[in-house]
Amino acid sequence: MRLVFAAHEHEEYGLVRDRLLTAVLARSRRLGREVDPALVGAALDYKIGVDGRLGRWTRRHVADALAVWFPRTVAVADNEWAEIPHALHELFALLAEQDRLDCGSAPVGDLHDQVTDSTPALYDAMADERNYDLGKFWNVQMMRHDVDKADVLAVQRFLEQATRGELDIDRDALAAVTREETRRREQPDDVPLTPGPVLLPSAAALVESASASSALERLRAFTYWIRAGRRLTREGRLHLSDALALAEALGLDHFYRDTARTSDDLPDVSLLVSWARQARLVRVVNRRLVPVKGSGPLLHRPIEFFRRAFDALGRLGDHFGGTDVFGAPSLFSMSLGEAFPVLWYDLYQAGGGPVPVEHFYRLVRETVNGQFGCVVDDLAGDVEQRLWRRDVTALLDALELLGAVELEESTDHDHLTALAGRDDPDPTVVSLTPIGIWVCNQLLLEQGVHAPLVGEFADEDVEYVCVRMSGCRPEIAEAELAAWVAARDPRTAAHELTRFLRRTDDPGHRELVVAALARTGEGGHEVTRRLEERAVRRGRRVPEGSHPVPEPRAAVVRS
Repeated sequence: MRLVFAAHEHEEYGLVRDRLLTAVLARSRRLGREVDPALVGAALDYKIGVDGRLGRWTRRHVADALAVWFPRTVAVADNEWAEIPHALHELFALLAEQDRLDCGSAPVGDLHDQVTDSTPALYDAMADERNYDLGKFWNVQMMRHDVDKADVLAVQRFLEQATRGELDIDRDALAAVTREETRRREQPDDVPLTPGPVLLPSAAALVESASASSALERLRAFTYWIRAGRRLTREGRLHLSDALALAEALGLDHFYRDTARTSDDLPDVSLLVSWARQARLVRVVNRRLVPVKGSGPLLHRPIEFFRRAFDALGRLGDHFGGTDVFGAPSLFSMSLGEAFPVLWYDLYQAGGGPVPVEHFYRLVRETVNGQFGCVVDDLAGDVEQRLWRRDVTALLDALELLGAVELEESTDHDHLTALAGRDDPDPTVVSLTPIGIWVCNQLLLEQGVHAPLVGEFADEDVEYVCVRMSGCRPEIAEAELAAWVAARDPRTAAHELTRFLRRTDDPGHRELVVAALARTGEGGHEVTRRLEERAVRRGRRVPEGSHPVPEPRAAVVRS
């Protein structure tokens, strides 16, 4: 049974929650005791909201749950408050009996002691209605006035009487609860997601990758070509003769040179000029394009040069070449500043794995929808949609030229068709290169986002590591488990892995643990062999908790 869950795994948590409730009830009845399943479920809901670890309980968690969370959110009749600490005692007893408290938990005796110590604070907080949230406040009032909450008309009559002041309700407490509710709603609740761990290349590999970048080679050659400066047209473009000479010197725009009437008709040259300006390699002075003197040394520092060129891509706007329609830029080019970080963050989340370009087309539509407050699929015609698809492609081509991504083709046509919502999906998949992963990691750190590296989970419980590794690329998961094993002596690692292997029924987690056991030496190999032989002999174990959970007595209310 899994006891660690990511924030989005609501369905998986719900199934385990039901199994734990059933197991607690079965144990309590076997011992001749009763427990309210709704209160046990409320305790699990508290823990899933705190850190997603149902098997990790400390004294601080117990104190917070009893003194703050239960009084704020859980509606219980006044004469049943004692059921709350009893429910926690029963939950902890089950977790300890089934060896489901992880290595970061307090000893079960300490947990029981904390429940006893925090019970007076629970009663004090439950008695003060100002500690309730708004939902619980009204649920408690209806309980005290014997209102059947399933009866819509009865609830409506109760609310009308309360509004007219005909009922005995603490108005000062209601005002305090309302103010607190307003304050909570005004607080931003967007918690940035922590990306998974990544493997970063060595400094030598970074230098090698940056030195091999075709884009940096072009930008360096262009900066040298500018020399003392090049005159610009009134529109701020290179003169056609200079643009053609640049294309000839760098081997660019072979198919456009003969038909070009302005430098804008040379897309590679146009991109190069805009990119160099955004990277602060060149600037305009008195209608002349001249090198930025302070950027000269940068040309010979590959890693710093790569980073500046990457940052500049997000500021290029509609300068990727040919994005105008009847003199107006496409919708995507107008949103590039917002879309670019979304694109590289999604690539980073994949940890270097391939992502379909069709996924980015969808993200672009959502970005444009958010910016313009409309559904662009209804507003824009097929020509406009093809233009922003071209813009996305041009951006990814520039990233590939820089060496930050690799572009390949997928053969999974059905998946791409479903993702694109059209019969002609783009077969391209894109993935970050090692230096691309590095630069994105640096950007996240500068933004204050925790961007873990492989090995940072070495001190965590093994189940937490397995959950965080689910969905990661195999090489990252293997490296993280290898770091976890290396952080403890082989005997301790084998013991913890074996303990988790006995109680988990997740196939993916079992596969990771078995592979990790092989790294603990001969003892681990022997344990793995015995466990697999035992599994073959016994077959699949029937999970505990196969009978239904009875109806709860207490009402659990959330704001």
